[in-house]
Amino acid sequence: MVDFIKIEGNPTERGFQQGEQLKDKIHNAFDIVFHSKMFSEVTPKLVPLSIIKYALGIMGKRNMKKPLQRLLPNQFEKMMALSKAAEMKGKLIYGAHFIEVMSGDPQSLYKNPPIQACSMIFALPEATSDNSMIFGRNYDFPNILQPFQVVREEIPDNVYKNLNFTQYPFTGCHMGMNEKGLAIGYNYGRSWKKEPLDFRLKGVPGTFIVQEVLETCATTLEAVDFITKFTERANGCHFGLMDASGDTCVIETTSTRYAIRKPENGILAHTNHYQTKELKDANLPDYVRFKMDDMDISPIESPIRRYNREIKLLNKNKGQITIDTIKSILSDHDNREPDDFTVCTHGPSAGTLGSIIVLPTKREFWVTDNYPCESEYEKFKL
Repeated sequence: MVDFIKIEGNPTERGFQQGEQLKDKIHNAFDIVFHSKMFSEVTPKLVPLSIIKYALGIMGKRNMKKPLQRLLPNQFEKMMALSKAAEMKGKLIYGAHFIEVMSGDPQSLYKNPPIQACSMIFALPEATSDNSMIFGRNYDFPNILQPFQVVREEIPDNVYKNLNFTQYPFTGCHMGMNEKGLAIGYNYGRSWKKEPLDFRLKGVPGTFIVQEVLETCATTLEAVDFITKFTERANGCHFGLMDASGDTCVIETTSTRYAIRKPENGILAHTNHYQTKELKDANLPDYVRFKMDDMDISPIESPIRRYNREIKLLNKNKGQITIDTIKSILSDHDNREPDDFTVCTHGPSAGTLGSIIVLPTKREFWVTDNYPCESEYEKFKL
């Protein structure tokens, strides 16, 4: 069963409720992550863990606090209340959210473990068997985070009610749907250039932006306007959007640039590489490698291979796509043993932690909290 919490009220009340309900789970998650092999691989050797956690918190606060507080005050307020209720020491709440940005830092890519970082697929009425609209997404991230995810129902004051999928200590989320039928998901965008500025440590992580869209936007058009005008994105993000009218797109973003992809013949797929002509130059060059233990792979190879497989399967089933088709694609292993390059990813350090399917017109939110090839989807409804 997927973990589920319900929070309501103003931002402080919702943050406090999340921290209070998940306090023990948050502390357990931190303990496991900070003592993991994955964490030790990306942190300085011989430096005490207490110093590393302190430094991570300082870096997170220095880079995130001012833009978050200024541009998304409700998300900031919620984050601070969550931290207080969960009794998180020092600046750890900043460090927890800042890991999202640091995991894409080009200066550390050569030593970071591979993070596949998600797939999104879309089917519109002309491609489905019953004129429905379906948005599916696999959430790929380090395997160690799999036990620490939760479906969160939020009933806020004065903004939109929403369902979202996130990690225990997170204020934001990586996928959600609101009461208006707007669905948004986020794939990590690995960008590297300093000129034009495509990646920076200072700014707002994408998960906060996803949550703000869920609370304040009713349509894809409104969300596109908000995201493209947001001036202080930190890391690159690919935002997938579908609303109850069928308006669907992916916004490819870096820290300072954006471009938009639209469906063709009722289908659309996106992974973690920039496909628009405007942003293809933001992709990591071929010589960049992920190295850990005996692994030595290109971080761009998995996104390209997963995308090619997804679009092939969408085209093969076009006109007859159902929710079961989407489940099958998200569970796909390309008729071989699953690995870093299959849609349902089973890598040695990172894989598909969960899978989400949204039916916007029905306000249905289907979730697995593990590999979709091994799990049954649970239905939540707004």
